[in-house]
Amino acid sequence: MRRMRVAEIARAWAGLASLLALLMLFAASSGPAEGGEGPARPAMAPPPDEQAVTAQEFRGAVDDGSSAALIRFIARHPDQALAEEARRRLAGRTVPDGPALAGDPDAAVYAAFDAARRAGTARAYRDFARAYAGHPLAAEADRQALALP
Repeated sequence: MRRMRVAEIARAWAGLASLLALLMLFAASSGPAEGGEGPARPAMAPPPDEQAVTAQEFRGAVDDGSSAALIRFIARHPDQALAEEARRRLAGRTVPDGPALAGDPDAAVYAAFDAARRAGTARAYRDFARAYAGHPLAAEADRQALALP
């Protein structure tokens, strides 16, 4: 009986040794982590390049060809350098847009801002800012009103 128990223990140790060797082999084949130690972990994707995303959105607004698309870009990115380019492009537009931006819930706001912009008076911009006080374009209208005599 004692021999049988010794044999069982020996088999158990052999099994554990085999398992340990297999785990060590797996860990070695995984390669080092970024810091050079331990197994490698899946890397998280880098964050998107914010400037590239903004530039792509600007190109989309220009390609759309509407004043509303440029106004929407300005509303979303008022402090970006490309917003100045959008303002410059918008300044040369004197005809109102045709149909509103499809599916955009702020289409009426863009049309009202465009009407104030085409009127070109501080009063028109102030009226817009009062009517749409909670919208990001209200700050743009205030800025435009202050720039006018």
